[in-house]
Amino acid sequence: MKRLFTTLALLSILAACAGPETMTGFDRPGLLERAPTDRSADLQRADRHILVVRHARKISSDCNALDCPLSPQGEAMVVRLAELIGTPAVDQAYSSAACRTLRTAEAGGQPVIAHQAGDGLETGCAAQDVITRSRAAAFADAAASDARWTLVAEHSNTSCLWLTQFAGLDASQAVGCSDGRLADQAYGDIFWLYQLEGGWQVTVLPSAFEVDIEE
Repeated sequence: MKRLFTTLALLSILAACAGPETMTGFDRPGLLERAPTDRSADLQRADRHILVVRHARKISSDCNALDCPLSPQGEAMVVRLAELIGTPAVDQAYSSAACRTLRTAEAGGQPVIAHQAGDGLETGCAAQDVITRSRAAAFADAAASDARWTLVAEHSNTSCLWLTQFAGLDASQAVGCSDGRLADQAYGDIFWLYQLEGGWQVTVLPSAFEVDIEE
C-alpha cells in the first residue's frame, strides 16, 4: 500500500511538471503547436474558436480588384493553412466576396459563405455574382453560432474589424491592428479568437502559414 501511494504521488508530481502544453486530445494539434505556451491551457479549455486570417498573397501587390487571384506563393499558403487546420473540416467558413479571400477560406474544407467586401458593394469574385449579405450579418451569425471552429478570411483592414468586434479595440491593436489595419508586409498570421466563460480573447500565430516560394 505504501508503494502504491508513493507511485501515485510521483505521477502527480510528473503531471504538474509537464505543464499545460502536454495536455492531449485537443482537436487541432497543428495550430496548438504554434500557439504561445502561456495561452495553451486557455486555448484547450475554450469552447469556441474563430480563426481570422488575411488572404494569402495575391498575384501582384497593386492588384486590388475583387477578381484579383492569388499568386503561386498564395496558393501554397492556402495548402499550408489547410495542413495546420487539419481534419475534420471547420464548422463554418466566412470570407469577403473577393476571389483572394474566398480562395483562402477554402482551406477550412467547408463551402464558404461570402459577404460584401465593403458595405453596399454587391459585386463578387465573378462579374455575375450579386452579394447582398453584409459583414454585419456575418458578425451576428458568428456571434450567435454554437460552431466550435470557424475560419474567416478577410483583407488587411477588415481582418481588424473582426478582431475588434469580438475581442475589443485594445486587443486588436495589441496583435497588430495599427490604425485599424494590418501592416503591409504582414501575411500568413493566424489571429486566434477563443471564447472562455462567455468572453472573447485573441492571440496571434505569427507567419504561421507564410510560405517561401522556393520551398
